[in-house]
Amino acid sequence: MPDHRSRDLGAADDDLERSVLALLLESKHPGPWSVHELARELGGELHTADAVARLHCVGLLHRCDDYAWPTRAAARFHQLADAA
Repeated sequence: MPDHRSRDLGAADDDLERSVLALLLESKHPGPWSVHELARELGGELHTADAVARLHCVGLLHRCDDYAWPTRAAARFHQLADAA
């Protein structure tokens, strides 16, 4: 029997990943963000660090030390989605 809590946690993870990408793709605040800066905006440093790690693993973020920024593919998809 599926656990409803695990689905809720998965949805929360997805929401946090969307929020991280949205912050990194905002044209008002370009450039790399540290995980600490992202966590300050979104709350929960451990959860934010996990979201950044997951996005990096799937190829949507670049990382250098504690800093992250979107890949070209993520930025281009964001442009295409905004134009639709």
